[in-house]
Amino acid sequence: MPDRLRKWNGWGYEGEGIPAERVARWLKAVEPWLRISLKDHQPPLPLESLRIPPPRISVEIPGFKGDLTATPYERALHAAGRSFGDLVRLRTGQDLCFPDAVAYPEDELDLLRLLESAERQSIALIPYGGGTSVVGGVEPAVPPGFQGVLSVDLARMNRIRYLDPSSRRVRVQVGIRGPDLEEALRAHGLAFRHYPQSFQMSTLGGWIATRAAGHFATAWGRIEHRVESLRVLTPRGVLETREVPASASGPDVRSWIVGSEGAFGFITEAVVRAVRPPVAKRAGGFRFPEFSAGLEALRRIVQAGLAPAVLRLLDEYEVAISAALTGRPLEPGALLHISLEIEDPEDAHRAEANWRSALRWIERAGGIPASEAVETWKQAYFEQPYWRDLMIDFGLLLDTVETAVPWSRAENTVRTVRERLLQRIDRWSPVGGVMTRVTHVYPDGCALYFTFFARPPREALREAWQDLRGTALEAFLECGGTITHHHGTGRDLQSLLMAEHGSLAVDILQRVKGALDPSGIMNPGVLVAPTPHG
Repeated sequence: MPDRLRKWNGWGYEGEGIPAERVARWLKAVEPWLRISLKDHQPPLPLESLRIPPPRISVEIPGFKGDLTATPYERALHAAGRSFGDLVRLRTGQDLCFPDAVAYPEDELDLLRLLESAERQSIALIPYGGGTSVVGGVEPAVPPGFQGVLSVDLARMNRIRYLDPSSRRVRVQVGIRGPDLEEALRAHGLAFRHYPQSFQMSTLGGWIATRAAGHFATAWGRIEHRVESLRVLTPRGVLETREVPASASGPDVRSWIVGSEGAFGFITEAVVRAVRPPVAKRAGGFRFPEFSAGLEALRRIVQAGLAPAVLRLLDEYEVAISAALTGRPLEPGALLHISLEIEDPEDAHRAEANWRSALRWIERAGGIPASEAVETWKQAYFEQPYWRDLMIDFGLLLDTVETAVPWSRAENTVRTVRERLLQRIDRWSPVGGVMTRVTHVYPDGCALYFTFFARPPREALREAWQDLRGTALEAFLECGGTITHHHGTGRDLQSLLMAEHGSLAVDILQRVKGALDPSGIMNPGVLVAPTPHG
């Protein structure tokens, strides 16, 4: 098990969080318009107050070398992911579903023993990486008919198998966490540069299972572009793809696994494409009078083939709220962040030319240099989950949803989603708002990331959250977007797969599931509709 103790009911590790002096400054800033004060703070329920039912099964697996545990801490830690709704339940102790036990396998032999025992005893298996799913992907809520549920934490399967420096490839066990993977590669002069907001806690396996997209995806691509080969232990046997850079030998089998969310088996190893760490970068922030002008600049830059490492756009509402919370002077308008990285000093002249080209597109769209440092926003990027924990304790609702649309639909999508969310917020809360940012860009479109907040009655936090998120998802589909750009679907969004992909595609998914997991023991309830077991 990890040396550092993970928070069972919040983000990060024990001892981490927002410093008290910053919380005090935040409270002073938001008190007038959110109408909250220190007296509204309710600490989360302690572990010993949780009502955890006795395990339904006693798991004994002959030859299993890892750990099998049913302690209250481990069962609580693995009871839910880290969505807003999950955290409300964890911090209040309401409506939780606990695994009967947690397994920490040491290797593939342990996993094979788990698969054999689970099929024989009718036990559902929930693959667990960093536990950061925000769509119910790791929750042990399974259809009726199973004798029990086992959460399988792959934290110990975290080793580098081999490194191929000349090809910039690395074979690695997928239980490795983001920081550990990056550190291991840096020791050999390489890097992975995949930085989702969950980077500190999430794992390579989780990224692959959910088709994640990192902070630098504009330059290096989403996770599916970084995977060369996969090894998967399914109930039917081992599925392993060939280690080649490309192939035309039929459909891409990797694509069956990337995004499969543990429904087909355990992803155990992957060969991934590394990069060289940057030796220098050019970065800056630029103001635009309105969000639409910033969108035009993004489109022009990416369609010119410049591929910055970072290219993001924050709307005027997020900029204004951030200024109010931090005490910085408000510079009205939308804010664009751009960063171009250089891998080789000999490419400095080309990077400088790309930078000048990007600046021309920014200037033509009406952008002007912004005063604040981009690093300020980078810090906020990784801190947001810690703030969300705190806001729940104050009875505030804060969450995000994301979609992707072609450029031609972007402005209408922003307008429609914002209007719908604000209308629904008014039904729940006297205060609230919606903020929009562009997180990832492509030549043909962009990912839109919406943050919404409100102060509904404390007893209705989850109900309001479900209503607001559902409102946004309906608007995404209506506007021609996807229900998720980089979070996966889990149990929460599974029912919307039909609306996005159609009945034939869903039928194909069900048949692949049946071929690889005929007993239905692998993460039941994700990807395909849950049905009673047995």
